[in-house]
Amino acid sequence: MPTIKDVENSLNNCQAILQKYFDDVNTDPLPDDEILKLRNEYFKWTDMKTKFIDSEKNFHLPYNALPSKISKYSYNYLYQDKKDIVDKYYKKDDKTGEFIINANKKNIPINEAETLIYNLVLKRGNVVWINFGYNIGVEFGGRHPAIILRNNKGSLFVAPLSSQTPKDMDINVLIDYVYGFEKMDRYVNVLRLCHVSIIRVDLLSKTGSVKGTILDEIINKAKIKI
Repeated sequence: MPTIKDVENSLNNCQAILQKYFDDVNTDPLPDDEILKLRNEYFKWTDMKTKFIDSEKNFHLPYNALPSKISKYSYNYLYQDKKDIVDKYYKKDDKTGEFIINANKKNIPINEAETLIYNLVLKRGNVVWINFGYNIGVEFGGRHPAIILRNNKGSLFVAPLSSQTPKDMDINVLIDYVYGFEKMDRYVNVLRLCHVSIIRVDLLSKTGSVKGTILDEIINKAKIKI
């Protein structure tokens, strides 16, 4: 088992290599823009990932992730125990059929708030923004929207979306429309399907959704190509 001295040595080594990584460009009178961008993104990701790890044990889904409105379509697909929670904190608009929040979000018990977020926001077919992290070489990284294929509570199985037109459509699926997002062609590379921690999800940014047929196409193509 590591001792506190081992941890301190690892910290010192980490600080030293990070400082050198900065000094390499700080001493260059004309640093390349791409190199500056690369180092900046790496430092930002290192900072973010450290915060992720530090908060992991005490992490709760943010109250602000609770939807202010719930469509009658989404409500009808909930199990009765989930509908009961909605009925406690939302009021139905008889004209539109929508359910409008009728309570201070922070006054909702955390277990009920998380139940609603998991079942209404982090559900299969929804599109959320995810911090995939710092990429090395051709690895997929950065902040991108992704389609939720499966919710495993502590993690999500997702299909990252890219706006770059791929060369090989045999391993890609065209997503021509994401409800709630700007209309543009996006693509899913079925070889990039992955699990991510819930902590990586930016729940304060807008969410969207795709048709069920899109999910079927992704899964079917992945089965063939993997």
